[in-house]
Amino acid sequence: MFSPMTAMHPAVQALLDLFATSLADVRFADVDGPSLARYAAEVEAAAQAEAGARSALDAAHLALQEKQEALLQRAQRALAYARVYAESDPTLTASLEAIGLPRATRRATMGDVLVLAAASEMSPRPRGRPRKRPASEPTLEMSMPGAE
Repeated sequence: MFSPMTAMHPAVQALLDLFATSLADVRFADVDGPSLARYAAEVEAAAQAEAGARSALDAAHLALQEKQEALLQRAQRALAYARVYAESDPTLTASLEAIGLPRATRRATMGDVLVLAAASEMSPRPRGRPRKRPASEPTLEMSMPGAE
């Protein structure tokens, strides 16, 4: 396995070290210390280019997730407004009810991945105000001392 600090296999690095020291004066047909060092430098440059590209990809992925989240929030708001607007139009209401937008939730992971779950999988929140108590239920009345 390659070391995280270098893009070269440890055995290749050991051979490069030998060709830089003990075998520095040895030359074979197309292989010698300087040619191996050039190839090693090309590998390191390619590894740096890959790391830069991965970093750019990670940044682009994060930007995409943020834009998707913003769009989803706007779409949820638009759907809510459209449902209110369509209350007197049963056909439009039925069309809107067929749209099941996912709910966005953030899950704390290493990559801070955006997790979308279908709205039908989430338990619905109660809507509106809580019901008023009937007048027949007793209420707690407080009386001030001396105010009778």
